[in-house]
Amino acid sequence: MELNWNTISDRSNVKDGRQIIIGSQDEGGYHYNVVFYHAPMELWYGGPGIKVRDEDIEHWAEIPPPGA
Repeated sequence: MELNWNTISDRSNVKDGRQIIIGSQDEGGYHYNVVFYHAPMELWYGGPGIKVRDEDIEHWAEIPPPGA
């Protein structure tokens, strides 16, 4: 599966569906988390302890559904 990475130009584009959100990049590569946006509470959530703010998002890619 190849992901189509995007930069942030409009954060509203990433607030629908399942996304991979890039947190940071260093000499070792990208560090990322899989997170979901929960519109009623206006927050991103993921695995244990993962909290992401809109301003933390630098790059993102949509995860295709199984079988796509």
